[in-house]
Amino acid sequence: MRFSLLVAALTAGSLLACGSDPEPLPTSTELGGVRPTELQVPRNIVKGKKYPLVVVLHGYGADGLLQYSYFGVRNWVDRGEVFALAPDGLVDANNSHFWNADPACCAFGSQKPDDSAYIAGLIDEAVANWPIDPKRVFVIGHSNGSFMAYRLACDHADKIAAIAGLAGAATSVPAQCKPSQPISVLHMHGTADTTVPYGGGGSLTAPGAEASVAYWAGKNGCGTGLATGTTMDFDNAVPGAETVTKQTAGCPATGAADLWTLNGSAHIPSVNDAFSPAIEAWLLAHARP
Repeated sequence: MRFSLLVAALTAGSLLACGSDPEPLPTSTELGGVRPTELQVPRNIVKGKKYPLVVVLHGYGADGLLQYSYFGVRNWVDRGEVFALAPDGLVDANNSHFWNADPACCAFGSQKPDDSAYIAGLIDEAVANWPIDPKRVFVIGHSNGSFMAYRLACDHADKIAAIAGLAGAATSVPAQCKPSQPISVLHMHGTADTTVPYGGGGSLTAPGAEASVAYWAGKNGCGTGLATGTTMDFDNAVPGAETVTKQTAGCPATGAADLWTLNGSAHIPSVNDAFSPAIEAWLLAHARP
């Protein structure tokens, strides 16, 4: 958390020596009003430069800080590459943070907050006050956070360039998903996931990984074929290069529908150092023109 951003920026003589003065930025990095969260800010902000914004959404029972670390987004911010938000959902009767993302997951109690509007408001506030490129706003989530990322794609495609979700699913109520424009989607899922099964169904009655990608391929106006790309090694718990990447053919430039299948991986893969850079590269390659 960087509460003294301006002091640090004003004393950064190396920036001045390079001819790049600090931006006149707000004195507080807290956003969200009655549901506050902290905007994670690069250490040295270059004058005139616009940065991507990455919104990190935690799984059920986790929190923003934990998910922020799991996906390695802390490193992206520390390297001066992005701004980031990692908000917390409300706490339910089980003392677990949750997002009201979809009837399948995970507002199990009586609370039904409008988390879609809340997160969209955070994005608007960050873009309005900080040097953030509105064409490079990305959302990444795990499990309940992945469901929430899909919900945001349905509701706020005009604000978000791309989402990347791990171990989640697209909407369980297709008629309620009406994106205003194509949005790029990356679905990542382990075949040994017993919490949100790769093939769909289970206790959450959610669509499977391939069905989720096919659904968004249709929304984006893509073709129907999935072309196999490279294989990658992301999971320390599974020997070899377990991840097979596939891309839906015929998608528009702003509406990819990609699937990364982690063969043998569980609901929370034991990810290695290659995982985070691969996600970052995918997101940055799917900005809006």
